[in-house]
Amino acid sequence: MRVSKPLCGWLMATMLIRIGVFGDSFPNSHPVIHPFLIYYGWIPILPQYFVRLKNRMSGYSTIVLGSGDEWSSSGDLAPTRRLIAEMPHTRFYGYVDIGVTGHQPDHSLHYGAQALAAWHNLGAQGVLLDCAGPDYGVSPQRLRTLVAFAHHDHLHVLVNSWNPRAALHASLEPGDGWLAENWVIAAGQPVNASLAGEQGSALPILRQHHIAIWMTATDRTVPSATWVAHWAHRTAERVHGSYLAVSGPQYSSRSNHIIPARWLRKLSM
Repeated sequence: MRVSKPLCGWLMATMLIRIGVFGDSFPNSHPVIHPFLIYYGWIPILPQYFVRLKNRMSGYSTIVLGSGDEWSSSGDLAPTRRLIAEMPHTRFYGYVDIGVTGHQPDHSLHYGAQALAAWHNLGAQGVLLDCAGPDYGVSPQRLRTLVAFAHHDHLHVLVNSWNPRAALHASLEPGDGWLAENWVIAAGQPVNASLAGEQGSALPILRQHHIAIWMTATDRTVPSATWVAHWAHRTAERVHGSYLAVSGPQYSSRSNHIIPARWLRKLSM
């Protein structure tokens, strides 16, 4: 059964709507932006709906799928395997929530290892480790252990921790990434972060170690093309990441809606 995925950056983002905690220590020009898709919606079994979903996803070179798709008990295993197999030129990432506190599942390390192996067996090339920072009770040792498990399964790692300093001590490798979830706008509410101080200062260090910076921007409803163009530009301009996903609420888990990749392609020029 499909379960809603947590927006682990949401709590901290709403706190920052009133206060600024980051600095503006970024390059004068942002790098090339690669659109990616976070899709926590349904993967249909019926052929006509499956083909329609695949066509809507086809503009994205990287897609993050949702929790549960890797297990046969969810009912999503077969269509997920088919989706990955039929899109061989797309890089798929799985999802594992590693949070301990804040209403997160507090999975054992054994469960995490099984989930990572399951994603690898499905053909995923990477995994999003969600709720991966100290604000969700994740110790550096827990994060490093799960990163090591992912690397053992030949998976690239995308760490979602509000504070990027958690990623500095996670034994990430070139090709891995850190996710700036909703640092500029969260569910339609602008985040008043000056991008200053200790957390912002970690971003140049990540870049020095060839750890890519990924970004999201989310609206409270399904975003229009105008909204996407404005907030995608604002996010890229302020965070200077390399990958960007733009979405409505809860990353398609309620509506299955997908933002056309062409709306973001201008940023990639």
